[in-house]
Amino acid sequence: MELEYDHSMKDFCGTCSRCIDACPTEAIHENGYLLDASKCISYLTIELKDELPQDYKNKMGNWMFGCDICQDVCPWNRFSKPHQEPNFLPHPDLLSMTNREWHEITDDVFKKLFIGSAVQRTKFKGLKRNLNFLNPDNE
Repeated sequence: MELEYDHSMKDFCGTCSRCIDACPTEAIHENGYLLDASKCISYLTIELKDELPQDYKNKMGNWMFGCDICQDVCPWNRFSKPHQEPNFLPHPDLLSMTNREWHEITDDVFKKLFIGSAVQRTKFKGLKRNLNFLNPDNE
């Protein structure tokens, strides 16, 4: 569907390349503004239903669901404000889980911790796949 726009976006990035430089999987094109979603950790850990590509074995850090590296390094995000929505807060048990507990998570615990959460998109099987793919030394 073709949509009309009222004006083009202003380029606020200028010569900044922090997101490009910080992306561990090189998902953002070197000239910016183009994202290869098939390389993006968010796509890989949420949307991809197949096995994770071995090429990314040492590039994903400890991201088991999604990734915000590009958002974290963007200087424009210093103007963002924390949300005030209690429904967006993580389940309290999530914050105290150890690496071992994550790797031993059961389907029942997954359902309890992620009820109503976007993490359900990857399903228990996908989360286990992601956890098993990560470097076990990541804590």
